[in-house]
Amino acid sequence: MDLARWAEEVAGEPWIFRGEASTAHPLRPGAGRVSRDLGSSRKVRFTQRDERAALDRFKNDALPYLEYRPPANHDLEWLAIAQHHGMQTRLLDWTESLLIAAFFAVERSGTEGPAIIYGVKDLPVIGPTDDPFAIREVSVYRPSHITPRIAPQWSIFTVHPRPTEDFRRIGRLHEWRIPGRANCSRIKLVLDSCGVNYASMYPDLTGLAKHIYWRYKWGMQQTKSHGS
Repeated sequence: MDLARWAEEVAGEPWIFRGEASTAHPLRPGAGRVSRDLGSSRKVRFTQRDERAALDRFKNDALPYLEYRPPANHDLEWLAIAQHHGMQTRLLDWTESLLIAAFFAVERSGTEGPAIIYGVKDLPVIGPTDDPFAIREVSVYRPSHITPRIAPQWSIFTVHPRPTEDFRRIGRLHEWRIPGRANCSRIKLVLDSCGVNYASMYPDLTGLAKHIYWRYKWGMQQTKSHGS
């Protein structure tokens, strides 16, 4: 899998990327992943009323935990914070880095089938004061660095006016497929050598511990401490 060639293909263009562990997953934001299946984000029919109510509840109840409090009318910023803390919204996570997308694609090393990286460019751009519930087409929102993970992951979002629709159907996506567990594992090693790993993606103790454990799991040498 020639990541260097892929990077050369997209260099200098305003691409955004998303890595998926399987080609079978629909490309839709969490708020619209409606299914009775185990682990689905929504068990009943999607309604915007319920989505708005969830956001209003988050804006009210999250206040004691916030270091940065967006203005009340900046719903996109509130959605971005909620998304980064696990709430399912009409935002879909992307990155401006092909290598970071590759990391998320191969994170589980091909255990769900061929991994895939999606790329898209030239979508309309909206800002924090735009109403995410009023847009008519899928748009890009670049968040401020409101959580510690946004900067290291080069995070960017698409905002979906119809969250239940599969974004793959728009016909504008570029796809890079990574077949086979061996290829996924090899790319994960290459990315680690480039400094793209759990510790860099998740700059906290949890990310550090996951990175060290991953190296331990595969018998990889840990960095020697001074005097060892």
